[in-house]
Amino acid sequence: MGINNKLDISTIFISGHARILLLGWLTLLFLFGISCKEEEIGQYPVDAIAPQAISNLVISNFKGGTSITYDLPDDKDLLYVKAVYQLPNGTAKEVLASAFVNQLTVKGFAKSAKTKVKLVAVDRSQNESLPVEVEIEPLDSPIFDIYESLGVIASFGGIKLTWQNNEKEDVVIGVLYRNDDGTYEPIENFYTSVENGQGAVRGLESVETDFAVFVRDIYDNYTDTLFATLTPWEESELDKTLWRGLPLCASFSLSTWGGAITTLWDGKTVVEIPAVYYLNTASSTRIFFTIDLGVTTKLSRFKFWGRNNWYFNLHHPKEFEIWGTDDPVVANGDVCSWEGWELLLTGASEKPSGPDATAFTNLTSEDMALATAGEEFEFSLEVPQVRYIRFRTLRTWTDSNSSFLGELTFWGQVND
Repeated sequence: MGINNKLDISTIFISGHARILLLGWLTLLFLFGISCKEEEIGQYPVDAIAPQAISNLVISNFKGGTSITYDLPDDKDLLYVKAVYQLPNGTAKEVLASAFVNQLTVKGFAKSAKTKVKLVAVDRSQNESLPVEVEIEPLDSPIFDIYESLGVIASFGGIKLTWQNNEKEDVVIGVLYRNDDGTYEPIENFYTSVENGQGAVRGLESVETDFAVFVRDIYDNYTDTLFATLTPWEESELDKTLWRGLPLCASFSLSTWGGAITTLWDGKTVVEIPAVYYLNTASSTRIFFTIDLGVTTKLSRFKFWGRNNWYFNLHHPKEFEIWGTDDPVVANGDVCSWEGWELLLTGASEKPSGPDATAFTNLTSEDMALATAGEEFEFSLEVPQVRYIRFRTLRTWTDSNSSFLGELTFWGQVND
């Protein structure tokens, strides 16, 4: 008996009742399929129809980039407009702008030069229009203005830099020095976007040193290098084990939320209560306290740290003074008197992101970097030698009747 490859209808006999059930299921599946096929709410069909090109382009060149405005094509499924271009260093770049705007910006250029940009309209099916090519000519990048504004001078324990960044561009100020092998190696990088910038390289010996400084942006564009030969001024950090606190004026009281005055020199810079020196007053007298530094010194600079999570807010000193004397009779006399004290420095706490005290919960990375590194201030070269200092808070960031500090550090030329 051979094998029969034909289908025997008798083997798929279905009873009348089963046939009715099967037809019912097939009908439901058919109707469901039609329903799914017709339901296209919120979804455009995939097609192969390219959108029209953008038109009526208007070019506006600025420092380091160009703004391009245009008319969008009348395509209901338009998704975005894409700009394709190449930076002078060879890097290929793309910028996308949604169909809800008619403008995009291309950035990253160094020296002014003519460059071609292709703009393409793209729809939801990823179809691309014919490209529209436009020639742009961005102005010189802001890094060159910053470079021209650079100031580099010798300072206590190192060098001090200043710069002007009118465009508030994100840049890196790179500092190198010539080592004993005669080659330059990096010593410090300042990441900044503030308008009036300054930075200091510290911890250097008081010997003649060759420095090199340059400016770089986030697109890896570099300026020329500024070379300077400088001799840092001699200084040393004062020994905190010699410090002691002198009695408080009766106008002030130690807050129950704070610690003893010794918290100011325990070496801990990121602190919370109770490890802060926290003073209150009910009078109009500005809060101050007095410290015996243990040695006679010509002060060069100092740093102070605030209270963690309350930087540039609440009782954080905003405006302050440093007073000093070398006379033990003056220092240990009337604790509320200013007779015989000499003003050494008037300073102001400045937040890189701006003066708004209510924005303390949204501190920028630069704000936090300054707060955690310590706010630094320099004394003039004319200040006299002192052994005793007073820190006087003139105003806090919220104009409060309290003041708190986490840590103090002083540097200078010790003469004892």
